Amino acid sequence: MPFRFLLSCLPLLLLAAGCAAQPAPGASVQRVDDALVFDGRIDAAAATRFLQLLAEPGVKRVVITSRGGLVGPALDMADAVHAGGLAVEVPTACLSSCANYVFPAGSRKLLGRPDAVGWHGNMAHVLYLQQSGQASWPPEPMAQARALARREAEFYRGIGVDGFVAWFGKLAPYGVEDFYFLSAADMARFGIGDVTVKGPSAGDPGPRPLVVDWPGLEALRPAVRLDE
Repeated sequence: MPFRFLLSCLPLLLLAAGCAAQPAPGASVQRVDDALVFDGRIDAAAATRFLQLLAEPGVKRVVITSRGGLVGPALDMADAVHAGGLAVEVPTACLSSCANYVFPAGSRKLLGRPDAVGWHGNMAHVLYLQQSGQASWPPEPMAQARALARREAEFYRGIGVDGFVAWFGKLAPYGVEDFYFLSAADMARFGIGDVTVKGPSAGDPGPRPLVVDWPGLEALRPAVRLDE
């Protein structure tokens, strides 16, 4: 997704996943043996079904394929995943709110491909764009964004993850226009540990992750005010 498009509708993408030309169909959420299998957009109905099935005994894994969705429901799912000590498996794609919250909440993570998890910003990023003058949105969505950013920050503290993982790649010198993904080693340095990646076939180098300039990362990190 081009950055200029993201600027025009980022609160909708992160608050209401609302910039698609056509609404996404409802997610499929099923219990299969010891796993909850989630496929589709994260919204309130899908999260409710997820939490209902998670209350059943014997669930040990979440197998998720999602391009993201609503921040609040994604955090609800992530809190439950973390509290239950569940593993998270991503066969093909876990993007946006899925990558921001559900994926790092897992006790163990298994990726079916190196670029299965992709980030393109979170609620702290929304506040940064507003506070730095790079974007301007009305007071009501920004009030929602601040509330979600505070909840997001509490979530990251609770799981021991640096939330900057979800948006540093949008800043110069990286300037990634769309989604970016990371190596398991770099994820671990952001606090997302115990990640196993199924590698490409022999002779195929596979897609290349964004390379993190660790010595320069802290100088790159902007101050973000959660209350304004």
